[in-house]
Amino acid sequence: MALIRTRLSFSSFLSPLIKRQLRVCVFSSASETHLLEEDIKESPQTLTNSNLSPEETLIADKFHALIKDHHRRNPSFEPNPSPPNPTFTIPALSLDFSHSSAAQSISPAVVRRVIEKCGGVRHGIPVLQALAFFNWVTGQNGFDHSPEPYNEMVDFAGKVRQFDLAWRIIDLMKARNVEITVETFSILVRRYVRAGLAAEAVHAFNRMEDYGCEPDKKAFTIVISILCKKRRAKEAQSFFDSLKHKFEPDVILYTSLVNGWCRSGDISEAEKVFSEMKEVGVKPNVYTYSIVIDALCRCGQITRAHDVFSEMLDVGISPNSITFNNLMRVHVKAGRTEKVLQVYNQMKRMQCPADVITYNFLIECHCKDENFEAAVKMLNSMVKQGCSPNAATFNLIFRCIAKLKDVNGAHRMYAKMKDLKCEFNTVTYNILMQMFAEAKSTDMVLKLKKEMDENEVEPNVNTYRVLIVMFCGMGHWNNAYKFFREMIEEKCLKPGLPVYEMVLEQLRKAGQLKKHEELVEKMVDRGFVTRPL
Repeated sequence: MALIRTRLSFSSFLSPLIKRQLRVCVFSSASETHLLEEDIKESPQTLTNSNLSPEETLIADKFHALIKDHHRRNPSFEPNPSPPNPTFTIPALSLDFSHSSAAQSISPAVVRRVIEKCGGVRHGIPVLQALAFFNWVTGQNGFDHSPEPYNEMVDFAGKVRQFDLAWRIIDLMKARNVEITVETFSILVRRYVRAGLAAEAVHAFNRMEDYGCEPDKKAFTIVISILCKKRRAKEAQSFFDSLKHKFEPDVILYTSLVNGWCRSGDISEAEKVFSEMKEVGVKPNVYTYSIVIDALCRCGQITRAHDVFSEMLDVGISPNSITFNNLMRVHVKAGRTEKVLQVYNQMKRMQCPADVITYNFLIECHCKDENFEAAVKMLNSMVKQGCSPNAATFNLIFRCIAKLKDVNGAHRMYAKMKDLKCEFNTVTYNILMQMFAEAKSTDMVLKLKKEMDENEVEPNVNTYRVLIVMFCGMGHWNNAYKFFREMIEEKCLKPGLPVYEMVLEQLRKAGQLKKHEELVEKMVDRGFVTRPL
């Protein structure tokens, strides 16, 4: 499911970190159909652009490499007691940090980048090592104690559910006179909500004044938005009702509530809020209408959705691409290409520019119909119209090519994706690696894996499954063993049982009994298996 960001007015005062975290959203179907569950779950978090200089990027990468290496060598290095002491350090690691940064000042942007990279993986997050780095660097003489690295650490602590540590970082900010802003609490609120702790999120809002941070309408709006985004509509509505006398409701607040109820699957409550906002004189905007239309389409009320669409036109609000995408979505999912094209033609008649989601829907329909030529024609059309395709666009086409077993076509489309400077994601690489592995093109598979590593695209269990199965099929136990160890030791990924058994069988056949025993021990130590096979 893809999130389409709205451009509501309050976004202008949010920093890049909050913009990454907070979205008032309208939902539209992604064109990433038929993704394997692991591909969805393991997609790496996108890191923000910190605008580091080449020198800063180098030092950040050095610090992160030291952290990763220590974590890899100490897989059972757990917080004790939990939560970890906020002043926790690792002396040997501190010494390594000092050697790597000799005669160099470390900027807050570098610190933020390192912590961000530590939290940018789904498995094997180096919690203690990241905290040790944060404490070491913020304890250096002359360090610029700006809020950004502290906020990043609060976010990191929240991600790993160490909320006591997050509060201790905020207490540290207060003790060191580091500015505590609405952004700091917005990060904490978001993490609480994501952890399913809505009451704690509201409590954090209520504690803002204790830290010299005024809980104004901006903060109120952010809390409502985050609760609604995470399907906590009931809590958001209650919070809204308790404070709407203090903060005058506007279209942003009402739109968030409508979105929250829609995301929670309660269309009747969403329509109540939708009616209420009109009754109190708050005019719905294009995003409000688009949210309602999407929700109605999702629950099968197509006729009602078109009635709301007509109402939208009657009150003089022009639909945008999000509106039309939401009307398309239900037809895309049902494979009704003709209906999708009808909506697209209406979109063109109303001179509404298509966006990447629109084109992805159209490409998806052609791919479902196994009309490869039409899919490529639509890709060329979107490029000609100045709409940049994304990884999801190409993944649809690569899947279509894989079905046709057209290896030369895959090479051509791979080159086209490169020419358009479109970033590959984990799914893209997995589709291509699987296809080239089946075509016995081992060099191309390894080239793609190397490219993944160079571009810092995080591999997942499917990536390693392709590599390991390929090498086991070739009888190359050493390469299969190497990638299996990389998967469990460096990436902390849990392999599937068939892949594990396949590697063990290869080791037994090769007479590598010592490596066989070591691998079993590693799997047991990490809790991936309960007993040797």
